[in-house]
Amino acid sequence: MKKLLLLVSVALLAGCSHKISTNFQSVAPASADTICNPEILKKSDLFGLNAQYLGSITLDEPVVYMRRKVCSEEAAIEILKSKACNLNANLINITLEIKPGEDAPPYPRSACYRCIANYYYVEINETSKPILIGDVRKTISWEDKTKITWDNFMIELPETSEIPYEFSSRIYLSWRMSPWTGAFKDYKAQGTFYCDISKAKRSFRTAENEKQIELLFSLTHLYAKRLERDLNSRKPKISNKRKLYGIVNMYDMDMKNAVTRFYEETEYGENKAAFKKWEDEINTELEQLTIGEKDPNEK
Repeated sequence: MKKLLLLVSVALLAGCSHKISTNFQSVAPASADTICNPEILKKSDLFGLNAQYLGSITLDEPVVYMRRKVCSEEAAIEILKSKACNLNANLINITLEIKPGEDAPPYPRSACYRCIANYYYVEINETSKPILIGDVRKTISWEDKTKITWDNFMIELPETSEIPYEFSSRIYLSWRMSPWTGAFKDYKAQGTFYCDISKAKRSFRTAENEKQIELLFSLTHLYAKRLERDLNSRKPKISNKRKLYGIVNMYDMDMKNAVTRFYEETEYGENKAAFKKWEDEINTELEQLTIGEKDPNEK
């Protein structure tokens, strides 16, 4: 009897796979006849795409294991795919991966492949398809010292569109982590313009109207510098990524609301007085926050 129990225990241990933790949204599962072949990307930037977030998964080292292949990268990919099919997700974005034996503080070294991934359903269209296939975004960051022009708007709006253009930007943030406390420090933020999802009518692409997109780039960077100043002045330092991302999202949302107000108040440049007011306020505060930094619009 003891020998039988021992054999059963060994068999169970040998079959142990990754430790799985999930946080899924409530969605209807795909029907049985649906072909499931999700795209798998790593640390992809999905900003501006019509992507519905469906949940996240963490694959960690099992409590016990007898064979490395059951917690290999290949085994992890199979788990990721099977969960994607249950969620009706067509995209898996691996946001963190740790290879076997790799040092990745604060995570301990392990013989297993470990990862964190997010699930999405992305609408595949003329805008998203080349971005997902190439997995490379066409962007201009403030530190590129590049002047934004209409040539950077890769999508042409039809002349029947109710709006003349759509400026797509976000705040990009980087930081370092203290090896002693695990807290984040030395934040650096900047505005980033997305060429591949920005749109404009052909008739609106004039030199005079370029002043608007130059100012909107400055507006994006202004909110980035506000965020940077806020985070670097906080005591105690933040060590929780969820909290940090919440603050970043708050500033990003405030920036987007400001862009909307800019459109409305300046009437896309028609209201010259309102445009001048925005221009003066943005440039004055940005100059105070970026002392020593070169204006990318300078030739």
